[in-house]
Parts: sequence; C-alpha cells; structure tokens
Amino acid sequence: MSPSLPGQRCLSTPEPELGLGLVESIAGGRISVSFPAAGERRLYALGTTVLTRVVFRDGQRLATRDGPAFTVAAAEETAGLLTYLATDGQRFPEALIADAALAASPLDRLLSGQTDPSEVFDLRRRALDHQARLRASPVRGFLGGRLELIPHQFYLTQEIVGRSLPRVLLADEVGLGKTIEACLVLQRLLTVGRVRRALILVPESLVHQWFVELLRRFNFWFGIFDEARCLEAEAAEPGENPFSSDQLVLCSTAFPARDERRFAQLVAAGWDLVIVDEAHHLAWSRDPAAISPAYHLVEQLAARTPGLLLLTATPTQLGPEGHFARLRLLDPDRYRDFARFVQETEGYGTVATIAEKIVESRPLTATDQRILKKIFHRDPARLATHLTALTAAAPGARDTLLKTLLDQYGPGRVIFRNTRAAMSGFPRRAYHPVALPIPPDHPTPAATLLTRIAREIEAEETGRADELRYNFKDDHRLLWLVEFLLADRERKVLLICRNARKVAALDAAIQTRAALKTGLFHEGLPLVQRDRQAAWFAEPAGAQLLLCSEIGSEGRNFQFAHHLVLFDLPLNPGLVEQRIGRLDRIGQSETIRLHVPYLADSAGELLAAWYDAGLAAFAGPLHGGAEFEAQFRERVLTLVARHAIGRKLPTAAEIADLLAATTAFRVALQDKLHRGRDRLLELASFDPVAAEKLLAQVRAAEADPTWRRFLVELLDHYGVRVKEHEDGDVFLNANHAYVEGFPAIPRDGMLATFDRRRAIAREDIRFVTPDHALVRDTLDLLLNSPAGSTGFGVVESGLPGLLLEAVFVLETVADTQWHVDQFLPPQPVRVVVNLHSTDVSAEWTTADTAELVEDAPLARFLERPGFNADLLRAIATTATETAETRAAPLRTAAAETVRRELAAEIERLRDLQKVNDHVRPAEIALAEARLDSITTAIAAARLRLDAVRLIVTGWDE
Repeated sequence: MSPSLPGQRCLSTPEPELGLGLVESIAGGRISVSFPAAGERRLYALGTTVLTRVVFRDGQRLATRDGPAFTVAAAEETAGLLTYLATDGQRFPEALIADAALAASPLDRLLSGQTDPSEVFDLRRRALDHQARLRASPVRGFLGGRLELIPHQFYLTQEIVGRSLPRVLLADEVGLGKTIEACLVLQRLLTVGRVRRALILVPESLVHQWFVELLRRFNFWFGIFDEARCLEAEAAEPGENPFSSDQLVLCSTAFPARDERRFAQLVAAGWDLVIVDEAHHLAWSRDPAAISPAYHLVEQLAARTPGLLLLTATPTQLGPEGHFARLRLLDPDRYRDFARFVQETEGYGTVATIAEKIVESRPLTATDQRILKKIFHRDPARLATHLTALTAAAPGARDTLLKTLLDQYGPGRVIFRNTRAAMSGFPRRAYHPVALPIPPDHPTPAATLLTRIAREIEAEETGRADELRYNFKDDHRLLWLVEFLLADRERKVLLICRNARKVAALDAAIQTRAALKTGLFHEGLPLVQRDRQAAWFAEPAGAQLLLCSEIGSEGRNFQFAHHLVLFDLPLNPGLVEQRIGRLDRIGQSETIRLHVPYLADSAGELLAAWYDAGLAAFAGPLHGGAEFEAQFRERVLTLVARHAIGRKLPTAAEIADLLAATTAFRVALQDKLHRGRDRLLELASFDPVAAEKLLAQVRAAEADPTWRRFLVELLDHYGVRVKEHEDGDVFLNANHAYVEGFPAIPRDGMLATFDRRRAIAREDIRFVTPDHALVRDTLDLLLNSPAGSTGFGVVESGLPGLLLEAVFVLETVADTQWHVDQFLPPQPVRVVVNLHSTDVSAEWTTADTAELVEDAPLARFLERPGFNADLLRAIATTATETAETRAAPLRTAAAETVRRELAAEIERLRDLQKVNDHVRPAEIALAEARLDSITTAIAAARLRLDAVRLIVTGWDE
C-alpha cells in the first residue's frame, strides 16, 4: 500500500537505507517525501510502487524522535493517520516515530506461513555477504570505466576523491586525459554516494562528445539541457526549476551564461559537483566590467557548490592573470591578491631545486640546508626531524622529506598537472614542410600572391577575417593538398584552420578538383551534424579528410588519424599545440606527421620557420604559449606585413635575429618552468609507487571470479538466460525473466564481457565490473524484496530439536555524502540458536545448513501443539542478544579505524594550514563534520533482522 496523505510514514523499497520517510505534501500528481535520517528530500509520482506505507505491529519495539522507546500494544487510525498505543498506556502519533526505526520483521512473514525455498534463503544470505564486500572495497568506484589502466590518471583520481572538498584545477598537458580523469572522479563520487547531483559545463562544440564519452566509457546517462529541453521540462512541471528535473546535467557554458533567467535557474538548482571543461575560456579581468558572463556563471556556481573541477591543458595560456582567475574560482579567500600570487609563484623555483635533488638522491649541501631552513621558517622543528632522519639514512627519509616539501610548500593542493616528460607511450612527431615555388608562368604575379597571404594572416590575427574573401581555387597549397590526398586514399587526414568561412572555401575548392570524401566540422553546423561528421571521419570507409575550424582543436580525440595539415599558423602557439594534441595523445600508435604547406618566400614560410626553428613546436610539446605570444607577436606580425606589395621584404638577417631571439627565450623559459612551478606540479601530481599499488587493487578486484560467479547465479535465479560466447563474452537475455523490465539489461538483450582488454577492443560489448549497474541493481532486486527473508526446513536426526537461523544486518543511517560504507558497510551477522536459547552457530555453519536442510511445509508445523508466536519471539530475542554481542566488536573496530584514519587526516590538514594556506578552513571544517557524523552513525548502528529460517531436527511428520 502506498502512502496517500501528508504526515504518513513510508519506506523507499529501493533505498531502505534512507530510513523512514515522512510525507510532506501532495500536489500536482506528485508526492513530496523527506527522509530526515539521511538528509534527503525526494519527489515521487502519486501512487508509485516504490513507496510502501509503514504500519508497525503489536509487540514491536520502537523508538521515538525524542529518545524514549516503547512497545506497540495497538494502532489506531484517525483520518488516515496512525497513533500507536504503548503497553504502558502512552500514545505516539506516527510522525514521532524515530526516523531510523525498522519498518517490518521477517518474523511476521514466518508466523503467517510465508516461506521461501532454502536455496533462495541461502542466496539472500550470500548476497548480503557480497554486498558488504563490494561496498567496503577500497577501489569501489574505480572499476567501471571502459579505459586503459593508466597510472597517472588513477593516482590523480585517488588524490582528489580522498579530500573532503574536491576543488582542483586539472591541467594535464594535451593528450594526457583530463576528461578521463574528471570522469573517474565523478564515477567514484557518484558510486559511493558522495555526489548525487552533478553539472558538466563544456564548450558548445563538445556537448555531444562529452555525452557519448560519459555513456560509452562510464555508462552515465546525462541529460543534455538547452533551451528546448528547459521549455519541455517547464511544460511538464509548471513553476518548477527545469534544471531540477535531472540529477546529472550536461550543457554548454554559453547557453545559461547568455540568458539571465536560465543563469539564475542553473545556479539555484543546487549541485554537489560542477565540472567545467576548457576553463581557460572563462575571461576575467581586474576590471569588473570586462569579466565575461561565463566567468560570472561559474563564479556563482563555485560559491554554492562543494565540489569544483576546472579542466584546461593550458593553465597559463592567458598569462599569470588568466591563471589567477581560474584559481580564485576554486578558493576566492586564498586567491584575493594578484601581486601576492605572482610573488609566490616566483618562489616555487627555490622549492623545486631542492625537490629535484631529493628525487635524484643527491646529497644536500650546507647551502641546500640553509635554503630549507628558510623554506621551513614556520616549522623548524619538523625540518630538524627530517634532516636528522636523512643524515642517519633512515628508511624512507628522503620520500618523507619530499612529500612534506611538496605538500606544505608547493602549489599541488589546488593544481594537478602531469607532463609528457614524466610519462611514456607518446608517439614521435615528424615535421614535413612543403615549400611550394611559384611557377614563372603563373597567371597571377608572385608579388600579388605573397601580398594575398600576408593580408590573410594580418586580417585573421587582428579580428578582421570577415573582410577577407577566401578563394583557394588556384592556390598552390590547395593543389598540393588534393595531390597528397589522391596519392593515398586510405590515410586519414585532419586539417584545422582559423574559421568556418575558410573551411567552406577549402571544401568548395577541393570538390572542383577531385571527388574526395571530406567531412566538415565548424561552428556554423548544428551540434548533431558536427558529431555525425566526426563519426563519419572515424569510420574506416568514411571521410578521408576532415576540415575543421579552430573549434576542432579543443577536446576532440582523432588519434586514429596520423596526418595533420596545418594550412595556416596562428600567432598563438598554444592554439597550434592544441591542434597537434588532437592526434598526439597517449595511446597513439604511429608517428604523427605534421604537414605545413607554404609558398616559397611568403609570410607562411616565415611562420613555419618561426614555429620550427624558433619555438621547436613541431618536434615536441610546446610549453608557455602565452609567454611566446606576448613576447613576439608584434614583432612577427610586423615582419608578416612586410611581405605585402610596396613594402620591403624582411631580410635574411632580420629573420635569423627573430629565430635566435625566440630560441634564446625558449631555452630560458624552459629552464624557468623546469625549476619552478611546472616541475613542482609534476612531482606533486604523480607518485608511480602509489599509483601501481592502486592499480594492483583494481586488477585484483576485477580478476576475482567470486563476484562474477555469484552474479551469474543471481541472474539464473531470476530467469535471465546467460549464454557463453567465444573469448569469454556472455549474452544476457532477460525476456524470460520473471521480473518485468529487468534492470540494466535492454529489451533486446546484452552482449557483455568481464575482461577490460576485450571491452576496450570491442566498444559494442558492455563492460561489466563490480561497479556496473547490473551488479548493483540485481543485488538490490533481491535484497530490497522479501524473497529469501524466511525459510523452513527439516534435518534428519535422531535427536528432535528446534533451531532458529537468523541473519541480521548491522547498518548505519547517515547522509551518503559521508561514505560510512568505507568503514562499516551493511554487515551481515548470522547466528543460530536452539530451543534452549543456546548459541550453536559454530556447530551449524552456513555450509552445514545449506547441505543438510531440506524444505518442508511450514503450515503443518505451525499447527503443532506447544509451538506459538511467543515461543518463536523468545528464541528470536535470544538470537538478537547474541547478534548484539557479535556486533559490538564490529562497531568498535570500525570506530577505531575511523579515528585512526580521519582524525590523522584532520591533524595533517591542521598542520598543513599552519604553513600552507592552500588548505581552506572549509576543507578542515568538512573533514571534522565527516568524522563526527561517521562516528555518531557507527555508534548508533543498529541490527536489522533481514532473514530467519526455522529448522526442525528429528521431526517425524
């Protein structure tokens, strides 16, 4: 029976851990229910079957919200609401019953003659064991992604999710997998319940790519919100915030930023975690009038959201001021003074120098120790301890000093940046300059052609590209491109240029020359069309060439291609590195070939030389693009302009001077970055030993055959047909299941694998791990139902007797954000007592009962004289007392673990805060609140009777 009136108490069948619900209101076909014990409030359709009206029976022991307990003598109903009469005469309205009270007992089912086969009873008990192991697993939430186990990605995830407040900037270099890292963080936090509502903001061009990646790799279904979706939600629920209609929301940053109403609704919707991709696009200035609407939007969200992940491969692309702007979103109290920020970053070089020596196991000189004393000036005692251990060559002394140095005096608490220098698995880059001489008989004079290219570059760099009239019909670069494509129609070629008009002009010119399969990807196309074009390019028989505007250089993964044509070269080196990064990614299998066509003696040749000889951008990843642009932009642009008619061409000496100056600047900048912030971040962002330990746990959890065998057994119980295929695949067919609409299995069945390598090679096969919804939902399907909660059987024996096998669950009721399962998951406690109230669990093991007990009709036994409900309840009371004795050490052990781990972490944060103000007061406060909440929840953990089986020995029917 479902609840139907405000004030009634109810239980969520799929989520009993929420405790008792209280109906708050009913309106518009919706029922609003609060779950005070878990701090939740939910909306359900009126009459839903997932809510069960709670009615307590005579003899049940209950607690009230104010504390006193009582035994139910009777229940009276007035106007649809219940009042419980206690045995001592007191009256308690149902609204006063404790929010964590038990809602029902299997004893009632047993006494009413309802039993299940013993094999189902045993299945339920084992399901409780499996659920406890899965929920307590240290790698819960790390297993589900269809991806390679890349150490730096998993290490970074573990570091972030281990914090009370995950607020960081993910700034790994292009191709190292920031999107994967953000999704891993999201997966872990969603799986363990620390996050319920998540918002992802991305550039408009990446909305569908993110949607596909979330679904394909992590099995997350995010609602894509645009204006049409909002209008649809408002029509369905007038007056409601449309962004509240979905727990997982994905939308473009620009959509709510440009609409005041949607801006306010998105901020007001409330989120646990916000992820912002390509965060360097959030324009900020010390002049409030110059701050972009997108920055204002994220700033408002950041102020109201506990978790914030900002993603950018180029944290300093907009210079120190732009970098500061992103950090102040993470912690506005910490990052208030730009001048102080600049001064602080300069000091990282000194810390990095010492850290490098520690990493390389070089001896620390007297000068080094004096420098360390200056660094540790706020904590000299700790330094003295470290140096003493180092002098004595104590085991782990260097690692401990390095960790302290990075933890307390580096920038790594808010920024994570892994670089390719510390990684392996990246391809080589091969530069292929294509110098195109102008034939003497060309109809257009050479001076005119050179002027045209110079003006094209000038217009695109100064914001006047709309004035250009692109015409590549007889352009030598275009002619070379066509010949290059025709020479080998099998190779996939990516071409990225400045804007959509240029893309369209190139496509038109190509089609007049040859019948080539070309795809288009630019901001003038609808999102769906862009995604279709990108997918067509990915198909082996699809487009040979994908023509992209600059939006194709961000976020997209085209590593199946190995040829990149740089048809133009912007004066922002960061953009060129972003273009190359579409192919140059971890896991790329071949050398990346960079083709740069240009007319001889043109401004294009000048830019190619600057990028190759000056920036060395074609040989390997470029760092500090913003610094190069700021230093050389005007100088290069001046030389470009001199290629026009009537101007003096740059001399060889002027070009050589430019290249020499750029080279010298690059060497000095690389040295500065190596000694300063980048090297510190690299050291703090990756620990290969810790990463390998985590991955070993992941591999062990996946390889454990126990959960797979049990999953197959569960599916078989429900009638799901499991057919084994080659390579270890299984096909799951739920059409014959006796549960309509079996969870997590599509109507047409599901081909699945338990092998990670197989799942990566075959994206059409579902990857099932202990984190997969199929495992969780199938366990819930059994444990949230009464199936297997009662049993009755007989055992052949010469000695008559009566046994009660009781399976309790020691569980907590707490807000899921605290992740109490980490310390005390719902823990089954099994006891067996006999008619004389003696604990005989040791004599009647689970294996014994499963083997010896045979099912028998309970109704005939209940009719026997001498057996009644009082006798059963008396035996059950003994079982409960025995279980309480067993539960006490479980609570104690869990509480000790909590104190040991969480109290130590709080102490560490407090110590850190003394010397490193990257530690936010809110982070410490939340860690303290978590410790208090978990400690309280464990102390109040209650035993819930989940299943009982009555066993008769020596019964002669």
